[in-house]
Amino acid sequence: MSIRSYEARHRGPNRAIRKPRRLISGLALPTAAAAAVTLGATGAEVATSNQATTGGRQPTAGSMQTTAARATQIRDRRDKAAQVQIQVQAQAQALALSRATAAAQAARSAQRKDLAVRALAATHAAKLAARAHGWQMPIKSAPKTSGFGWRWGRLHAGEDFAAPVGTALVAMSTGTVVFAGEQSGFGNLIQIRYWDGTVSYFAHMSRISASTGQRVAPGQIVGQSGNTGHSTGPHLHLEIHPQGGAAVDPLPWLAARNIDS
Repeated sequence: MSIRSYEARHRGPNRAIRKPRRLISGLALPTAAAAAVTLGATGAEVATSNQATTGGRQPTAGSMQTTAARATQIRDRRDKAAQVQIQVQAQAQALALSRATAAAQAARSAQRKDLAVRALAATHAAKLAARAHGWQMPIKSAPKTSGFGWRWGRLHAGEDFAAPVGTALVAMSTGTVVFAGEQSGFGNLIQIRYWDGTVSYFAHMSRISASTGQRVAPGQIVGQSGNTGHSTGPHLHLEIHPQGGAAVDPLPWLAARNIDS
């Protein structure tokens, strides 16, 4: 009997025969050399990626100059934009200043016009006041026939001006009629109190054309000359009573007011 036949009969049932352990590619843990290979491959990939990004070329002096030129262009554009903004702001300020100057000039012009209008109005008002307070003769171109003074034992308290019956008689200045009617000796009489308090008497009138309480203006007709009352012929008897008091000589009073008698 051979030895192999004996071992075959006495081998344990289903007992596997151990075989030498072999390395299986791709399943064994990486060794130091394998790790080195792996890192080298990774570095090659990174280098390849960088080359793809840069076009596979290293930066040159020309590319660096191009980058600097672009940066300079960007700065120039920014500077120009800043200058344009400054110019726009300056133009806006100049426009605002021009508008403010024009508004100030318009205001001064309006003020001058207003002052001119006020001055004109004041001048006109002064002229109206001067006209209202001006004086004039109650009768035109009438000769004096009998003056102020004593005669036949009594005072002739006025000045007589000869005039045909019906000659117009006018108010001497602005005033108010305080009496209009008939009075003994004076005949038809009108009394006017003027703005300064002076009262004038027009006597011997043929007609009265103003009423008591009526306001009269300088030169306004208030009646007509006549020959009524104690009269020796048609004329105007004029008396002047300052502040309504005693009568005074009319001629000096008229001269003091530049009234040509």
